[in-house]
Amino acid sequence: MVRPALLATAVVLASLAASASASAPAQCPGDAIAPDRAITGEFGTDLEKSYVLVPFDVPAGTTAVRVKYCYDEPDANPQVNHTLDLGLYEPRADESDPWGPAEFRGWGGSSHPDVTVSAAGFSPEQDYLADPKGHVPGRTTRGFLPGPIEAGEWAAELGVAAVVSQLEGDMDGRVAWRLEVELTEADTGPPYDPARYSEKPARRGAGWYAGDLHVHAEHSALGDATMNEVFDFAFSPRPEGAGLDFLTLSDYVSGGAWGEIGRHQETYPDRLIIPSAEVITYRGHTNSHSNTTYMDYRTGPLYERATDGTLKKVRAATPPRLIFDRVHAAGGVTQINHPTIFPSDVPAFANLCRGCPWDYSDAQTDYTKVDTWEVHTGPAGFGDPPVPNPFTLTAIDAWDALRAEGHRVTAVAVSDSHNAGRTPGGITQSPIGQGTTMVFAEELSREAIMRAIRLGHVFVKVWSSDAPDLRLDAVTPDGARAMMGDPLAATEATFTARVTGGGGEDRRLIVLRDGQQILTRDVTSDDFEGDRAGDYRLQLERGAAIDGLTNPITLGAKPLEIRAKVKPKRTWARRKRRQFVFDVNLRAQDRVLPLAAAVVRFRGKRARTGPDGRAVVRARVRKPGRYRARITKAGVGDVRRRVRVRRAR
Repeated sequence: MVRPALLATAVVLASLAASASASAPAQCPGDAIAPDRAITGEFGTDLEKSYVLVPFDVPAGTTAVRVKYCYDEPDANPQVNHTLDLGLYEPRADESDPWGPAEFRGWGGSSHPDVTVSAAGFSPEQDYLADPKGHVPGRTTRGFLPGPIEAGEWAAELGVAAVVSQLEGDMDGRVAWRLEVELTEADTGPPYDPARYSEKPARRGAGWYAGDLHVHAEHSALGDATMNEVFDFAFSPRPEGAGLDFLTLSDYVSGGAWGEIGRHQETYPDRLIIPSAEVITYRGHTNSHSNTTYMDYRTGPLYERATDGTLKKVRAATPPRLIFDRVHAAGGVTQINHPTIFPSDVPAFANLCRGCPWDYSDAQTDYTKVDTWEVHTGPAGFGDPPVPNPFTLTAIDAWDALRAEGHRVTAVAVSDSHNAGRTPGGITQSPIGQGTTMVFAEELSREAIMRAIRLGHVFVKVWSSDAPDLRLDAVTPDGARAMMGDPLAATEATFTARVTGGGGEDRRLIVLRDGQQILTRDVTSDDFEGDRAGDYRLQLERGAAIDGLTNPITLGAKPLEIRAKVKPKRTWARRKRRQFVFDVNLRAQDRVLPLAAAVVRFRGKRARTGPDGRAVVRARVRKPGRYRARITKAGVGDVRRRVRVRRAR
């Protein structure tokens, strides 16, 4: 039965909507332009979480494309807002296909109301600091990609992030928008020259390295900290800075910052900056680490707008597991960001942080393809004694549940910082390093760091890099040893738990099995016994707050196994050294770990697999036949394969 009050409200809203409709601004605010083309339209709530491509023509001789956009706001409720995002695409090679990754020229979300792309690069840092959202003639806007301006049909993409409904406070439940396009033929200056990224290790030697796996700078939201400010704070020692050894620069979507990282590497010779990107979808965010391949963020339906304003669906919604496949194909590492933050089933949260929690189903996600999970996304907590960030607790619980289902997902802690060491948003923001992910790697290089993360050789510090360190090791009765993140086939082991670099009477060390507390220890070195299968991990607590936690050692786990394909690149029966290509995969509980390096031995020669799991061995063969190859992974075991060498044609 419809309540009278609700019925009366509906009647009032309907009558108001009859006399009030969405109206696009007559001119977009900010620096006025003389648009060559102005396009207007409106979207209803039925288009939420979809993307609309709005075509426009760019003639030959154009050197810069400038796009401004704006939209109206709800009439009756200033507490909620419509949200449209802006992307930009150059002409398609095949007009029968929708604009896609090959044509992508940038994405700025709703923080880029006025953007330009040209062959020229980005404006100098001092211009950005003076006016982060200001237009600099001929210069490419941060978050977008410099490059030649091809003549043809371009498209501005309006991502329909949110349309406020009538019940939420908009008279007609529609958002009206305006798009302005200005085309320039003037000289924009020398073409952009991206800096070379050096793969040289920042430091040699195995050890624990402190990092932050989710950091933003100027190529995310306009107004964010500059790259100089970010790196200065991240790599300065505590307490002036974050005291980190590495970070992933995870600016939004486009990869505009990737060509800039190399300009900063020499300034920080013993620190590591790993290219990354935050892939923003309307039902969750994910990081694509350690690769420079653009990942299509558009998991919602894709529409193309005709000149008469009608919309044609050109692509259905797609699941995020396809993004994870593309990340792995590019040699990268996947990460689910702030998965339980501001749950969208709470209306106030949905308006505060749209698309922030992970709202995809298990089938859409496919957790066998997820490498890392943010158990903490800053800030750490509040007050003294500290009260923990509630979303840290829910993220840890969700991670424990994933592990219980057999998913070997590595827990990481991040800051999601946009302002280096500043927190202008108050308690909703944190400085770089809050939290910190500690990684035991063979060296400080992006390959070694990512490999260690995939293996789970990681513990996290929620508050800062100078919080106490955690250690967790195990030995089975037959002498097999493991560190945090490792699986053991045995169901019994003696564990050693240690807290170093701090502690005190106000902290306690909790031992958990499959997410359930089984022991409480003081913070001195201590042993405990594991007597059944399960995930064993540590959690350091201070009052109600969590200071840190380890990834687990798993007893009763299916051991890692090595699978290999051998593909001789060229083979013939002559006494010449030829290349043999080995594709090696490590698997754990049917989950592929392509970054876990192995050593291939063939004909007296050896080579190590790279980030793509591939090793190239240059060896001699005397005659056609079958030859033995051995693939070994320390702590896992080895396999032997026969390589068939054919006579050359």
